[in-house]
Amino acid sequence: MQTYHECIPCFIKQTLSVMDMVKLGEARREETLRSVLRMMSTIDFNLTPPAMAREIHGLIRQASGVEDPYLAEKQRDQQLALQLLPQLEQDVLMADNRLSAAVLLAITGNCIDHGVYHGMSGEQILSSIEQGLKTTLQGDITAFANAIKQADDILYLGDNAGEIVFDKILIQQLPLEKTTFVVRGGPILNDALRSDAEQAGITELVTVIDNGDSSPGTILQYCSSDFVERFHKADLIIAKGQGNYETLSDTDANIFFLLKAKCPVVARNIGCEVGSAMLYQPRAK
Repeated sequence: MQTYHECIPCFIKQTLSVMDMVKLGEARREETLRSVLRMMSTIDFNLTPPAMAREIHGLIRQASGVEDPYLAEKQRDQQLALQLLPQLEQDVLMADNRLSAAVLLAITGNCIDHGVYHGMSGEQILSSIEQGLKTTLQGDITAFANAIKQADDILYLGDNAGEIVFDKILIQQLPLEKTTFVVRGGPILNDALRSDAEQAGITELVTVIDNGDSSPGTILQYCSSDFVERFHKADLIIAKGQGNYETLSDTDANIFFLLKAKCPVVARNIGCEVGSAMLYQPRAK
């Protein structure tokens, strides 16, 4: 998927947001911001946004001296989602179509994105979840159900902390013995790590692995060889979020993308409106 220079202002906002979160002193703030601006002045605009973020946030972590700047936000989001979990699980159990309800719920959780929505408060997250659950799911749920039935090896690519609690409800609708859940290999934005999957209870349901990389997406050239082998072995891949879409939409794998379309570039590429809840299979084009 091609990318554009529109994402540059977002990276500047992310840099400022990180510096506020970790309370950098004035001298370190200036040093960090200048380092990021120098990098962005020479960055390749043909890179996907997650590839850009990988480079820029690596520099932010190095310049700020903080390994996981979003740690406090991730912990808060996890606790918030876990508080909602019992009621949400009950709602899916009472739904006429449990799979469809679980898919919409998983996509609704994709609103917990500090890379796009800077400085989200708990109240804003709750409001976004409420709005998301009222959104109409777009996509072929029957094709998705059939793909699940036919699959012998399902790879579920997670996205953000907090969001993965919602993924847990969808995972419960899958054949657990055939499903592997994937987290990032290192801190990046508020993306989920293995510790977050453990807290969400996903490790109690299915095998959990990491992809060996700290990009906010799945850039196969940077992932571990073990993960790449698992990726190519899977006959069904469920990929959450824009980052996974931006990095994997051009692959030949059998992928269903579950995401909220949050920016015009992604919405145009898929052919939907910004804010849409998408269950999208490129192969079906």
